[in-house]
Amino acid sequence: MNKRADTDFIMNYVIYVVLFLLFFLGMFYFVNSHSNGSAFYEDFYAKEIAGVINNAEPGMEFKIDVTPVAAIAFKKGKPVEDIVLIDNVNNRVVVSSRLNTGTSFSFFKDVDVVDFYVESVSGNSETTRFIFKVKERQRDEL
Repeated sequence: MNKRADTDFIMNYVIYVVLFLLFFLGMFYFVNSHSNGSAFYEDFYAKEIAGVINNAEPGMEFKIDVTPVAAIAFKKGKPVEDIVLIDNVNNRVVVSSRLNTGTSFSFFKDVDVVDFYVESVSGNSETTRFIFKVKERQRDEL
């Protein structure tokens, strides 16, 4: 009786099962994040807001309707105020409709985005706007 062959067969079987489970979990995560449109809307609004910032002139104020992503965030328990964040240090727009995740996109214009907030006009996610102002970059001279 060849016990080495039995061990090799079992190890190969275990490896295939583990790889299958990893693949299945990865596909489940992907389908779950795309099933309700949250990943699509996060990507769309991150790129849209970055594009608006890239085309803006200092002193302009913008109001962008973010109702679809706010509705998804509202259903998933994410605070509406935390849907859109602007990182002026790294020039990034972060849109997040799910807890502990989000999509970020860079803007290239050398400006600062100030006074940004998400406003729910009616108190829920039926009418939600992202409001922000663009001004010239403030540099600290050394």
